[in-house]
Amino acid sequence: MNMYFEEFEVGQRFQCDPRLITAEEIHTFATQYDPHPIHVDKEFAETHSIFDGIISSGFLTVSAMWGQWIRSDVFGNEFLVGKNFDYIKFTKPVRENDVLSTEVEVMELRPTSSESRGEITIKFTVTNQKDEVVLLAQLKALLRTKASILVKN
Repeated sequence: MNMYFEEFEVGQRFQCDPRLITAEEIHTFATQYDPHPIHVDKEFAETHSIFDGIISSGFLTVSAMWGQWIRSDVFGNEFLVGKNFDYIKFTKPVRENDVLSTEVEVMELRPTSSESRGEITIKFTVTNQKDEVVLLAQLKALLRTKASILVKN
């Protein structure tokens, strides 16, 4: 798709392709990056967790969300950098065989002091196959403007 900053509108929404979360993926990710027992130890997760079983690391959920968004190619090559997340909220646990869908909404568009880039604020809403919201996040990022074609940064 490859959209420049000026081509976005506040309120615009984009749907990303659904994504299956597997038990193997939960275990592999957690073993490497978030080895808390609620992500890797079935017995512990069933007896000592408020979730009654293994759940995905929230960071895997964020990574899956981001991967869905990047693969949608809306920003394309005009994406410069993610500046910061305003918030990340884990609203429900993600479990094996959950199918996650991500909707992205443009919340704010702000020109910067450089005519070659603008700041976009986007909100991510991630739902599972039951249409339950499992993650909410908001990100500020810099995108190229059409003027960037003519301006050297």
